[in-house]
Amino acid sequence: MRGALAMLMLLIATGIDAAEVVVTQHAGKLAVRLLAVAYPQTLPKELISGLTNRIFVRVVLLESDKLLDQRVVEIALRYDLWDEEFLLVSTMNETVVDSRNLAGLPETQALLGALRLPDLFDIGRLAGKREYRLRVELLLNPIDQEKMRTIRKWVAQNTAPAIEGGQGGATPNTVFNRIFEQYADSDLAAAWRVTLASPAFRIESLKHEGN
Repeated sequence: MRGALAMLMLLIATGIDAAEVVVTQHAGKLAVRLLAVAYPQTLPKELISGLTNRIFVRVVLLESDKLLDQRVVEIALRYDLWDEEFLLVSTMNETVVDSRNLAGLPETQALLGALRLPDLFDIGRLAGKREYRLRVELLLNPIDQEKMRTIRKWVAQNTAPAIEGGQGGATPNTVFNRIFEQYADSDLAAAWRVTLASPAFRIESLKHEGN
């Protein structure tokens, strides 16, 4: 665990993009492990804020460029300031698939540094001699489009007008406006997002993973 945490912190500090999508099979289904994802440097502070942080993971199964299926996994992490432990709840397509307590920040960061997404797609529906690949998109604390419109309206109403004579202070909502402009055409806005892809694979070549 300490080794995984040290590697995660090293990758974040150096900015090396060495993230890897490892595909295996477990109980007749495709499973994925995301290794060395370069999360934001501010994530440890956000995790222990006491607020619920949400990581959304969309996994798309492709044959060539044809979309065969997809799954959406939501990982909610909330830090209990009193007990000093994390509650993790994972849902896939709105069904709870995992719920556990994590002892503290090191254990939580180690889990995120080798994030496992089990039982995603039924292998029985896939042909063994064909090549597949997975595209994985991660979002941290996304904001849906309706909330964006509400917040944008609030920003417009509360942005101070410029003062004649050039002595006016800078508008306090410039950063918000830039964020909104960046994701104006997106269904989801997020402070951080990353897209990964697995190498091409065949079902018969995948390793079997235990529990």
